[in-house]
Amino acid sequence: MADWGPGIYENDDTMDWIYDLLDSGGISRVKRALDIVEEEGAEDVDIADCRIALAAADLVAALDGDIDPNLPTEAEEWLTLINKPASNLRAKAEEVVRDILESSPLKVYYKTNGKFPEWKQTLESLLKRLEL
Repeated sequence: MADWGPGIYENDDTMDWIYDLLDSGGISRVKRALDIVEEEGAEDVDIADCRIALAAADLVAALDGDIDPNLPTEAEEWLTLINKPASNLRAKAEEVVRDILESSPLKVYYKTNGKFPEWKQTLESLLKRLEL
């Protein structure tokens, strides 16, 4: 799938997932996106699953009020539909982001295309927003 930058929402995989979430997704879909990476390990999932898990982690932070200034309008719409904190998912989200940053095909992708420093900074910012 196409991407246009190292940001969490700068790719088709994530934006397609956000549109699906708007259509029929509650917090259980966010949890499931995190579970896939947690259960299989970031090194064993594909790039799309990593991207979606990062968006899920970002939404967990946003539900608790730690909103990324680059959050797309579609994700903001979903937040207003859900309108409840996701504090119970923060630790899981933080673990998944660390796992993806440490060892994943997405990390390899960004190291290969020269955008790793920007991508790493994006994930470190997300981790700060997820810290309890």
